[in-house]
Amino acid sequence: MITVPNSVPGPIVAPDEVARRAQSLRMRRFGMAVATYVVVILAAFLTTRLGLGQMTFAQWATFIGLALIGNIVFFVLFLTGANLRFSDPSLTRGQIVYSAFWGLVAIHSLPEARPMLLMFYLPAFSFGMLRLNRRQYLRVAACVMGLYGSLLVVEYLQNRGGFRIQYQIFLFVLFGILLTWFAFFGGFVSDIRRRLRLRNLEIEAAHERIKTESEERLRARIEKDNLIIQLEHALSEVKTLSGLIPICSACKRIRDDKGYWNQIESYIRDHSDAEFSHSICPDCQQRLYPDLY
Repeated sequence: MITVPNSVPGPIVAPDEVARRAQSLRMRRFGMAVATYVVVILAAFLTTRLGLGQMTFAQWATFIGLALIGNIVFFVLFLTGANLRFSDPSLTRGQIVYSAFWGLVAIHSLPEARPMLLMFYLPAFSFGMLRLNRRQYLRVAACVMGLYGSLLVVEYLQNRGGFRIQYQIFLFVLFGILLTWFAFFGGFVSDIRRRLRLRNLEIEAAHERIKTESEERLRARIEKDNLIIQLEHALSEVKTLSGLIPICSACKRIRDDKGYWNQIESYIRDHSDAEFSHSICPDCQQRLYPDLY
Protein backbone atom coordinates (compact mmCIF):
# COMPACT_ATOMS: atom_id res chain seq x y z
CA MET A 1 0.00 0.00 0.00
CA ILE A 2 1.46 3.34 -1.04
CA THR A 3 0.87 6.21 1.33
CA VAL A 4 0.53 9.81 0.23
CA PRO A 5 3.37 11.94 1.66
CA ASN A 6 2.46 15.12 3.39
CA SER A 7 3.85 18.27 1.82
CA VAL A 8 6.83 19.62 3.71
CA PRO A 9 6.14 23.26 4.55
CA GLY A 10 8.89 25.83 4.27
CA PRO A 11 10.07 27.83 7.22
CA ILE A 12 7.27 29.98 8.55
CA VAL A 13 8.36 33.33 9.91
CA ALA A 14 6.10 34.84 12.53
CA PRO A 15 4.90 38.42 11.98
CA ASP A 16 6.66 39.48 15.19
CA GLU A 17 9.93 38.08 13.86
CA VAL A 18 9.50 39.97 10.57
CA ALA A 19 8.85 43.22 12.45
CA ARG A 20 11.88 42.59 14.66
CA ARG A 21 14.14 42.05 11.65
CA ALA A 22 12.83 45.20 9.95
CA GLN A 23 13.42 47.23 13.11
CA SER A 24 16.92 45.79 13.42
CA LEU A 25 17.66 46.86 9.83
CA ARG A 26 16.43 50.37 10.61
CA MET A 27 18.71 50.52 13.63
CA ARG A 28 21.71 49.53 11.47
CA ARG A 29 20.87 52.25 8.98
CA PHE A 30 20.56 54.69 11.85
CA GLY A 31 24.03 53.64 12.97
CA MET A 32 25.36 54.53 9.52
CA ALA A 33 23.67 57.93 9.82
CA VAL A 34 25.35 58.50 13.18
CA ALA A 35 28.69 57.64 11.58
CA THR A 36 27.98 60.30 8.94
CA TYR A 37 27.45 62.88 11.72
CA VAL A 38 30.81 61.93 13.18
CA VAL A 39 32.52 62.30 9.80
CA VAL A 40 31.03 65.78 9.31
CA ILE A 41 32.16 66.86 12.80
CA LEU A 42 35.67 65.61 12.04
CA ALA A 43 35.63 67.45 8.71
CA ALA A 44 34.64 70.69 10.46
CA PHE A 45 37.40 70.16 13.03
CA LEU A 46 40.01 69.57 10.30
CA THR A 47 38.77 72.67 8.52
CA THR A 48 39.48 74.79 11.57
CA ARG A 49 42.87 73.13 12.08
CA LEU A 50 43.82 73.90 8.48
CA GLY A 51 43.07 77.56 9.02
CA LEU A 52 40.06 77.70 6.69
CA GLY A 53 37.88 79.16 9.43
CA GLN A 54 37.24 79.28 13.13
CA MET A 55 34.32 78.29 15.33
CA THR A 56 33.70 79.74 18.73
CA PHE A 57 32.98 77.62 21.78
CA ALA A 58 29.30 78.48 21.56
CA GLN A 59 29.21 77.44 17.90
CA TRP A 60 30.95 74.15 18.69
CA ALA A 61 28.56 73.54 21.59
CA THR A 62 25.57 74.23 19.36
CA PHE A 63 26.98 72.09 16.55
CA ILE A 64 27.74 69.05 18.70
CA GLY A 65 24.74 69.55 20.98
CA LEU A 66 22.26 69.52 18.09
CA ALA A 67 23.91 66.37 16.74
CA LEU A 68 23.55 64.64 20.11
CA ILE A 69 19.98 65.80 20.72
CA GLY A 70 18.74 64.85 17.26
CA ASN A 71 20.35 61.42 17.26
CA ILE A 72 19.18 60.68 20.79
CA VAL A 73 15.61 61.50 19.77
CA PHE A 74 15.80 59.25 16.71
CA PHE A 75 17.47 56.50 18.76
CA VAL A 76 14.70 56.59 21.36
CA LEU A 77 12.07 56.45 18.62
CA PHE A 78 13.68 53.35 17.12
CA LEU A 79 14.39 51.74 20.48
CA THR A 80 10.83 52.14 21.80
CA GLY A 81 9.16 51.32 18.48
CA ALA A 82 7.49 54.72 18.36
CA ASN A 83 8.76 55.07 14.78
CA LEU A 84 6.24 52.41 13.72
CA ARG A 85 3.45 54.94 14.22
CA PHE A 86 4.69 56.98 11.25
CA SER A 87 3.86 56.26 7.61
CA ASP A 88 7.59 55.75 6.98
CA PRO A 89 8.94 53.78 9.98
CA SER A 90 12.52 54.34 8.78
CA LEU A 91 12.07 58.10 9.32
CA THR A 92 14.29 58.69 6.30
CA ARG A 93 12.84 62.04 5.33
CA GLY A 94 12.93 63.29 8.91
CA GLN A 95 16.56 62.30 9.36
CA ILE A 96 17.64 63.92 6.08
CA VAL A 97 15.84 67.19 6.83
CA TYR A 98 17.20 67.32 10.38
CA SER A 99 20.75 66.63 9.20
CA ALA A 100 20.36 69.48 6.69
CA PHE A 101 19.17 71.81 9.45
CA TRP A 102 22.04 70.70 11.69
CA GLY A 103 24.61 71.23 8.93
CA LEU A 104 23.62 74.88 8.64
CA VAL A 105 25.51 75.56 11.88
CA ALA A 106 28.83 74.55 10.29
CA ILE A 107 27.99 76.19 6.98
CA HIS A 108 27.19 79.46 8.75
CA SER A 109 30.22 79.26 11.07
CA LEU A 110 32.75 78.35 8.36
CA PRO A 111 31.83 80.40 5.28
CA GLU A 112 35.31 79.97 3.75
CA ALA A 113 34.87 76.18 3.71
CA ARG A 114 31.22 76.28 2.64
CA PRO A 115 31.69 74.50 -0.76
CA MET A 116 33.44 71.59 0.95
CA LEU A 117 30.91 71.36 3.75
CA LEU A 118 28.04 71.39 1.27
CA MET A 119 29.47 68.21 -0.26
CA PHE A 120 28.85 66.41 3.03
CA TYR A 121 25.13 66.87 2.47
CA LEU A 122 25.29 64.36 -0.36
CA PRO A 123 26.13 61.25 1.76
CA ALA A 124 23.22 62.01 4.05
CA PHE A 125 21.00 62.75 1.06
CA SER A 126 21.94 59.44 -0.55
CA PHE A 127 20.35 57.49 2.32
CA GLY A 128 16.99 58.09 0.70
CA MET A 129 17.82 56.02 -2.39
CA LEU A 130 16.59 52.86 -0.71
CA ARG A 131 13.40 54.36 0.71
CA LEU A 132 12.16 57.41 -1.19
CA ASN A 133 10.52 57.59 -4.58
CA ARG A 134 11.17 60.44 -6.99
CA ARG A 135 8.36 62.67 -5.73
CA GLN A 136 9.38 62.23 -2.09
CA TYR A 137 13.01 62.84 -3.00
CA LEU A 138 12.19 66.07 -4.78
CA ARG A 139 10.16 67.25 -1.78
CA VAL A 140 13.09 66.55 0.53
CA ALA A 141 15.44 68.35 -1.87
CA ALA A 142 13.10 71.35 -1.91
CA CYS A 143 13.00 71.37 1.88
CA VAL A 144 16.81 71.22 2.11
CA MET A 145 17.18 74.01 -0.46
CA GLY A 146 14.62 76.02 1.46
CA LEU A 147 16.70 75.75 4.64
CA TYR A 148 19.88 76.70 2.79
CA GLY A 149 18.14 79.59 1.05
CA SER A 150 16.81 80.85 4.40
CA LEU A 151 20.36 80.91 5.75
CA LEU A 152 21.52 82.95 2.76
CA VAL A 153 18.68 85.42 3.24
CA VAL A 154 19.57 85.84 6.92
CA GLU A 155 23.25 86.41 6.09
CA TYR A 156 22.32 88.90 3.38
CA LEU A 157 20.04 90.84 5.72
CA GLN A 158 22.75 90.87 8.40
CA ASN A 159 25.15 92.31 5.82
CA ARG A 160 27.73 89.81 6.94
CA GLY A 161 31.32 90.69 6.13
CA GLY A 162 32.74 88.92 3.10
CA PHE A 163 29.27 87.91 1.90
CA ARG A 164 29.24 88.05 -1.90
CA ILE A 165 25.76 87.60 -3.23
CA GLN A 166 26.85 86.46 -6.73
CA TYR A 167 29.14 83.77 -5.30
CA GLN A 168 26.53 82.56 -2.84
CA ILE A 169 23.86 82.38 -5.55
CA PHE A 170 26.29 80.40 -7.70
CA LEU A 171 26.84 77.90 -4.84
CA PHE A 172 23.11 77.79 -4.18
CA VAL A 173 22.29 76.99 -7.83
CA LEU A 174 25.10 74.45 -8.11
CA PHE A 175 24.00 72.75 -4.89
CA GLY A 176 20.40 72.73 -6.10
CA ILE A 177 21.43 71.07 -9.37
CA LEU A 178 23.33 68.38 -7.46
CA LEU A 179 20.42 67.68 -5.13
CA THR A 180 17.98 67.58 -8.03
CA TRP A 181 20.20 65.12 -9.88
CA PHE A 182 20.43 62.99 -6.74
CA ALA A 183 16.66 63.14 -6.39
CA PHE A 184 16.06 61.89 -9.94
CA PHE A 185 18.81 59.29 -9.72
CA GLY A 186 17.68 58.17 -6.27
CA GLY A 187 14.09 57.98 -7.45
CA PHE A 188 15.22 55.89 -10.41
CA VAL A 189 17.12 53.50 -8.12
CA SER A 190 14.19 53.33 -5.73
CA ASP A 191 11.80 52.58 -8.60
CA ILE A 192 14.06 49.77 -9.85
CA ARG A 193 14.23 48.38 -6.33
CA ARG A 194 10.44 48.52 -6.02
CA ARG A 195 10.00 46.77 -9.36
CA LEU A 196 12.49 44.08 -8.40
CA ARG A 197 10.66 43.56 -5.13
CA LEU A 198 7.35 43.20 -6.96
CA ARG A 199 8.93 40.85 -9.49
CA ASN A 200 10.36 38.74 -6.68
CA LEU A 201 6.94 38.58 -5.07
CA GLU A 202 5.44 37.46 -8.38
CA ILE A 203 8.16 34.82 -8.79
CA GLU A 204 7.58 33.57 -5.27
CA ALA A 205 3.81 33.40 -5.88
CA ALA A 206 4.38 31.51 -9.15
CA HIS A 207 6.76 29.16 -7.37
CA GLU A 208 4.15 28.47 -4.71
CA ARG A 209 1.52 27.77 -7.38
CA ILE A 210 3.86 25.38 -9.20
CA LYS A 211 4.71 23.68 -5.92
CA THR A 212 1.03 23.29 -5.07
CA GLU A 213 0.20 21.92 -8.52
CA SER A 214 3.13 19.49 -8.33
CA GLU A 215 1.96 18.26 -4.94
CA GLU A 216 -1.60 17.83 -6.24
CA ARG A 217 -0.35 15.90 -9.26
CA LEU A 218 1.83 13.72 -7.06
CA ARG A 219 -1.10 13.08 -4.75
CA ALA A 220 -3.37 12.18 -7.69
CA ARG A 221 -0.73 9.84 -9.16
CA ILE A 222 -0.20 8.08 -5.84
CA GLU A 223 -3.95 7.72 -5.34
CA LYS A 224 -4.21 6.23 -8.83
CA ASP A 225 -1.36 3.82 -8.06
CA ASN A 226 -3.08 2.86 -4.81
CA LEU A 227 -6.31 2.16 -6.69
CA ILE A 228 -4.50 0.07 -9.33
CA ILE A 229 -2.78 -1.97 -6.60
CA GLN A 230 -6.11 -2.54 -4.84
CA LEU A 231 -7.74 -3.64 -8.08
CA GLU A 232 -4.85 -5.98 -8.92
CA HIS A 233 -5.03 -7.44 -5.43
CA ALA A 234 -8.79 -7.97 -5.76
CA LEU A 235 -8.39 -9.55 -9.19
CA SER A 236 -5.70 -11.88 -7.89
CA GLU A 237 -8.16 -13.23 -5.34
CA VAL A 238 -10.93 -13.82 -7.89
CA LYS A 239 -11.04 -16.96 -10.07
CA THR A 240 -13.59 -17.09 -12.88
CA LEU A 241 -14.78 -19.80 -15.24
CA SER A 242 -15.05 -18.87 -18.90
CA GLY A 243 -15.14 -20.47 -22.31
CA LEU A 244 -16.63 -23.85 -23.31
CA ILE A 245 -16.74 -26.46 -20.53
CA PRO A 246 -17.16 -30.07 -21.75
CA ILE A 247 -19.76 -31.78 -19.53
CA CYS A 248 -21.25 -35.24 -19.74
CA SER A 249 -24.93 -35.09 -20.65
CA ALA A 250 -25.64 -38.18 -18.57
CA CYS A 251 -23.55 -38.07 -15.36
CA LYS A 252 -22.78 -34.36 -15.52
CA ARG A 253 -19.04 -34.85 -15.05
CA ILE A 254 -16.69 -32.25 -16.51
CA ARG A 255 -13.56 -33.00 -18.51
CA ASP A 256 -10.50 -30.96 -17.53
CA ASP A 257 -7.61 -29.86 -19.72
CA LYS A 258 -5.77 -33.15 -19.08
CA GLY A 259 -8.67 -35.26 -20.29
CA TYR A 260 -9.82 -36.47 -16.89
CA TRP A 261 -13.47 -36.46 -15.99
CA ASN A 262 -14.18 -34.80 -12.64
CA GLN A 263 -17.23 -34.37 -10.54
CA ILE A 264 -18.79 -31.00 -11.22
CA GLU A 265 -18.27 -29.82 -7.65
CA SER A 266 -14.59 -30.81 -7.75
CA TYR A 267 -14.04 -28.98 -11.01
CA ILE A 268 -15.74 -25.79 -9.80
CA ARG A 269 -13.86 -25.96 -6.48
CA ASP A 270 -10.50 -26.28 -8.27
CA HIS A 271 -11.21 -23.47 -10.71
CA SER A 272 -12.81 -20.97 -8.33
CA ASP A 273 -13.00 -20.04 -4.70
CA ALA A 274 -16.47 -21.50 -4.33
CA GLU A 275 -17.08 -24.24 -1.76
CA PHE A 276 -19.94 -26.76 -1.72
CA SER A 277 -22.12 -27.84 1.18
CA HIS A 278 -23.96 -31.01 0.22
CA SER A 279 -27.66 -31.30 0.72
CA ILE A 280 -30.63 -32.87 -1.17
CA CYS A 281 -33.42 -31.22 -3.06
CA PRO A 282 -37.12 -32.10 -2.52
CA ASP A 283 -37.46 -33.89 -5.87
CA CYS A 284 -34.51 -36.14 -5.10
CA GLN A 285 -35.86 -36.77 -1.64
CA GLN A 286 -39.15 -38.04 -3.06
CA ARG A 287 -37.33 -40.14 -5.67
CA LEU A 288 -34.71 -41.60 -3.39
CA TYR A 289 -36.70 -41.85 -0.19
CA PRO A 290 -40.34 -42.37 -1.22
CA ASP A 291 -41.14 -43.98 2.10
CA LEU A 292 -40.52 -40.73 3.93
CA TYR A 293 -43.20 -38.96 1.92
